[in-house]
Amino acid sequence: MPATFPPPPPPPPPSHNLPPLLSSNESFSKFFESWIGEQSRDLEELRAAASAEPAAPEADLRRLVDQVMGHYAQYYSTKAAAAAGDVSMMFTPSWTSTTENLYLWCGGWRPTAAIQLLYTKCGMQLEHRLPVFLDGGGLNKDDLSDLSVAQLRAADQLQHRTISREREIEEVAATAQEALTSKTMVELAGGGGGGGGGMDAGAMDREMQTKAEGMRQVLEMADGLRLETMREVVALLRPAQAVHFLLAAAELHLAVHDFGRRKDGHAGNAAAAAAAPPE
Repeated sequence: MPATFPPPPPPPPPSHNLPPLLSSNESFSKFFESWIGEQSRDLEELRAAASAEPAAPEADLRRLVDQVMGHYAQYYSTKAAAAAGDVSMMFTPSWTSTTENLYLWCGGWRPTAAIQLLYTKCGMQLEHRLPVFLDGGGLNKDDLSDLSVAQLRAADQLQHRTISREREIEEVAATAQEALTSKTMVELAGGGGGGGGGMDAGAMDREMQTKAEGMRQVLEMADGLRLETMREVVALLRPAQAVHFLLAAAELHLAVHDFGRRKDGHAGNAAAAAAAPPE
């Protein structure tokens, strides 16, 4: 009989450290900075829990995991509210670095990356514990080095489902992008089909809003899969293991974000120096 895992718990109430739902580019940018601060605080709590000796009670670890997942849920609900006003900013975000934007998939990280992160961290911790194991010691029951066969099987099944969902979303995205070359768009671009005519700005605006709605649906599907995948990964782990997984996710995201910001800052400083008039 295949192993079954309990469903993920519902997210807790929104954090009071994050601002309310906002819709403009500037407002979401401010929200994102608050979210980065919130994730940094979560990171410190996750590190403390992962390194605690003796280990924290399972109930405390579960509350911490629920808290972190609640912050992810709030992030995506805020993002959806902002995208309802202007989805284009979610595909060309000004609040992330050019390095982060290089790896965007449908307005965010690729969902299967969460499962790959689980495998990578599991392998790293297993490699770290291997000398102790070969000397007759056991694996650490409180980290990802001790994933069971049932857990690995569940992760593999999740990966296959997620890949299939990603392909479905990519097909929807392709359809939404190809809609830009519809007959109506071509006629509007050509001023009615005769070539060289004036474009009806009002009609173009309405048509582009319709096209943007297609991309908003792509973003909604992609963000839904991102959050769902995180929840399913956490659901197949014990609380102590989930702490290590969420710790790895936060460390990776904040490290790439910090690197990208520093890189963009250096590039901006170099450009400003090159443009400055000689003394």
